[in-house]
Amino acid sequence: MAELLNVPASQVIPEYSVGEVSMRTGLSIDTLRYYEKLGLIDQIARDMSGRRIYSDLDIERIRFVRRLRATGMPVETIAHYVHLRSEGLETAGRRLELLLTHRRELLRQQQELADSLALLDSKIAYYQGITESKQANDPAAHPTTAGPREERHA
Repeated sequence: MAELLNVPASQVIPEYSVGEVSMRTGLSIDTLRYYEKLGLIDQIARDMSGRRIYSDLDIERIRFVRRLRATGMPVETIAHYVHLRSEGLETAGRRLELLLTHRRELLRQQQELADSLALLDSKIAYYQGITESKQANDPAAHPTTAGPREERHA
């Protein structure tokens, strides 16, 4: 199997309990089981007692799925990606297109956030200018200057 995946054999040897994987990935045990049920991760090997045992490759794939979820990729899309991956290298082009499509969406969102941040920065600068100007012109803000305090309405 390792040869087909082009990974070292040591990466596909199951050796971690679900608890250990939970600690390594930051996902709860229930979430790991849920991800498996939804098809977001491949079927996990089981020991003689029926307990799940994970390999380094499983953990790497779970971390990738977690990252995809963090970017907002829909569960259905991730499940489709995982299904395509399980079909082998002949689906590499379809997986690539799926990832490129998601990347384009993330870049669009990034630009939208940058535009929103620029607008926010502009408003912050505007209000900082007003408050700094008001403080500079407020005699009460400078105890060494005598004189009545003027009220201004903006």
